[in-house]
Amino acid sequence: MTIAAPTSRALPAIADDVPEFHRSLLRRAWLFCRRQPLGTVGLLIVIITAIAGLSADWIAPYSPTANDFAAMTEPPSWAHWLGTDQFGRDLLTRVLYGARVSLSVGASAVVGESLLGITWGTVAGFYGGIVDHVLMRIVDLLIAFPTILLAILVTGIFGPSLVNIVIALVLTAWPAMARTIRSEVVSIREREYVEGARALGASVPWILLRHVVPNVVHLLIVRATLDASFLVLAEATLSFIGIGVQPPRPSWGQMIYESFQYLGSHPWLVVIPATGLSLTVISFNLVGEALAALLDPRYRRGRT
Repeated sequence: MTIAAPTSRALPAIADDVPEFHRSLLRRAWLFCRRQPLGTVGLLIVIITAIAGLSADWIAPYSPTANDFAAMTEPPSWAHWLGTDQFGRDLLTRVLYGARVSLSVGASAVVGESLLGITWGTVAGFYGGIVDHVLMRIVDLLIAFPTILLAILVTGIFGPSLVNIVIALVLTAWPAMARTIRSEVVSIREREYVEGARALGASVPWILLRHVVPNVVHLLIVRATLDASFLVLAEATLSFIGIGVQPPRPSWGQMIYESFQYLGSHPWLVVIPATGLSLTVISFNLVGEALAALLDPRYRRGRT
């Protein structure tokens, strides 16, 4: 009996009984994995980190704030897989809860900057003229202000609560998103299908929602994914300098700061949260670059 070798067309054949919409999603997922192996690895790391953070209440072996002064700065062992910190707290538990804080703050900030950026950039790019000039000068002013300094200013004035941290991160990220969206909308507003919709008497909201916004979603997705890495790192930076997430709530940046003085004697206290932060930031960048390649029309024409 001869067994046929698998081919790149095996996926559609396996999915013959799957509805067309689901089959299309499976095909796109397969193409993403095949064409972007590094992006796939990054996506898996992000998914695993998110699941671990969300399920920390169930999978964490200890309380993230429980002190055990009889087990301070213990190296990794069977009782504490990643060791304990200077207060005897289980490091694995705090890393899991720190992932939840970092990703939740980053995700909230991404949603906020995406909504504000796409609204601002679409209005500026579509209307043009004085509206575009005024709106984009505000964007230029905010971009010229150092981003981390702006976040420090906001959290320093209003306090280091999670809501204020998210607001600070949104304020630092949305101007660049607005500029990216605006540049694409400027070219879209002159295309034939937009002019045709205008000639048929379509309203401005209809044109924006039906013809403009759907054609900038790919830029929004790519930019938001790349910005996620910056926002996670920015949250860790704010926590590291003491105006981000406050103890006893665990945060990767705060864990690095609290343990930095033990780098020479107990290096795992710094290396473990720093590794989690680095892997997450790098993974978001890998996913963003992979999406940029796949969602670029010139790339698609060259690969299909």
